[in-house]
Amino acid sequence: MFSQSLRAQLIRMTILLAITLVGVHHCQPLLDALAAHAMSGGCHQQNSTSPNYSGL
Repeated sequence: MFSQSLRAQLIRMTILLAITLVGVHHCQPLLDALAAHAMSGGCHQQNSTSPNYSGL
């Protein structure tokens, strides 16, 4: 393994994050797939059974 500075790693990860965000923003099928995954993940489900659910 090559030794890399923290600054180089942060720059590389920031660039990777920016590319990923731009890619998701401009790719509608990928955005739809991520949204569907979030909806089925549990925290955004519509059929909640918690005691505080008012049914509105």
